[in-house]
Amino acid sequence: MSRQKSTEGQAAIARAWGVSRAAVTKWKQLGCPMDSLESASKWRDDYLAANNSQHAPATLNDARLQKLVLESERLRIKLAQDKGELVEIAKVKESGIRVGAIFSAKLAALVNDASGALAGLGEAELRKKLHERTQGILAEIREELEKV
Repeated sequence: MSRQKSTEGQAAIARAWGVSRAAVTKWKQLGCPMDSLESASKWRDDYLAANNSQHAPATLNDARLQKLVLESERLRIKLAQDKGELVEIAKVKESGIRVGAIFSAKLAALVNDASGALAGLGEAELRKKLHERTQGILAEIREELEKV
């Protein structure tokens, strides 16, 4: 194929796909045939499939639309974070660890307190004291959780 015919073919492919001629030139260097739009399209599909790029945009307009959609999604996420509707996973994990630590500390305190404070009590009195202590610990946990 003559150089002029190749250039015309590249220009036609660029127009059909909505991409720059430089992009078509790059694909030509990768082996894309320039003899017809059909053979170039087949090569592009095969190339994208072979390089695990099935979701690559077919045209420049598709790429722009894809970029616009992704940017909109990023802004939606940022807005939800700013409103406090969405929290980063790391912050949730950190808060979960703190909640676990609060519960562990309060339960350990109950075990340590209970043995001496409940010794020698009858069943009814034991239940009453244990209930009071448990309610106190739950109130302390609520206070601690409000800080998280």
